[in-house]
Amino acid sequence: MNFIKFWVWSPLYVMILLIAYFDIMLIYIFRDPDTTEKAQLIVHHLLMLVDIYLIFKTSSTKPGTPTYFYTEDDPLADMRPFCKHCFLKKPLRCHHCISCGKCILRMDHHEYWVNNCIGQNNYKYFFCLIFYMTVTLEFYICIYLIKIIKSPPNGAIDTYFIIFTVPLSISLNLILIPALAIHIRLILYNQTMVEYFEKTEEHHDKGVIANCKELLGPGCWLVPI
Repeated sequence: MNFIKFWVWSPLYVMILLIAYFDIMLIYIFRDPDTTEKAQLIVHHLLMLVDIYLIFKTSSTKPGTPTYFYTEDDPLADMRPFCKHCFLKKPLRCHHCISCGKCILRMDHHEYWVNNCIGQNNYKYFFCLIFYMTVTLEFYICIYLIKIIKSPPNGAIDTYFIIFTVPLSISLNLILIPALAIHIRLILYNQTMVEYFEKTEEHHDKGVIANCKELLGPGCWLVPI
């Protein structure tokens, strides 16, 4: 049982280890920073704190599950599909998650990296997580490359760190940027990943502003609260 729990949470552990590794490498090459480099390190670590906060919020916030009260005032309740696993009528945009074993309100997808479903209550945290991790990684790559161009490696260990860290950070960047672009597109059209891949006939597009307010809340859309 303990092994199963560890396996389920292992993607999250890997993500935390990657964050720690990148931070250690950055501190290593900025061993004697000047004033500008100190400011860059402060900005980088502030962004990392935001990332860690969003990982926690995305992972710990319940995505939302339906109850009888979600369908009792729905005039189309009798037409809604019945979940044979949860034994209740599924509200609009609700889907059953096999991994979580329950129905999720406005389910987007199950995110194994945080061991949680992404749904109605935590989608904003997830989107902000992708956005700020992309910004953090872009900033990291820029200051990292600027530093090694100014101060080229002069030893085997330094060379190894650079050879391994730079391609790794760029590879992660190539994963995050398309993911961010996909979710921006989904928000603009008020779609979830499930609806996009299932090509559902139900359309929820209300215009760009209304779509953003529905999926990211009425406040500032990129403030993760």
